[in-house]
Amino acid sequence: MTDEAKRARTESLFRDVNERIAESAQRFDADRTQFVCECSDPNCTHRLAATLDEYEDVRADGATFMLTPGHAENDIERVLEDRGRFQIVEKMQQTVRATVRRLNPRADSV
Repeated sequence: MTDEAKRARTESLFRDVNERIAESAQRFDADRTQFVCECSDPNCTHRLAATLDEYEDVRADGATFMLTPGHAENDIERVLEDRGRFQIVEKMQQTVRATVRRLNPRADSV
């Protein structure tokens, strides 16, 4: 497996964790919660405060992720938006982009 594919799998795993966090927050009628940073560092433990609406904005595209400011890696992604508490990045490197789209848990519903 290439380095890019490993990084994409790590990011996709964090996205899956955030999907469960969002589902739990919805069940408890919360409008905001703490998500995990979706960067490619498997040891990252940063938390991101966001509303469920903000989270849904990020999930609208299978190639966009939410990261702690400063965690973006210019060789695979570009920052689309800086919201202060977190950044929204888009995967640009071909292998990473294809992998995260393939592993998108919402692929059938988006």
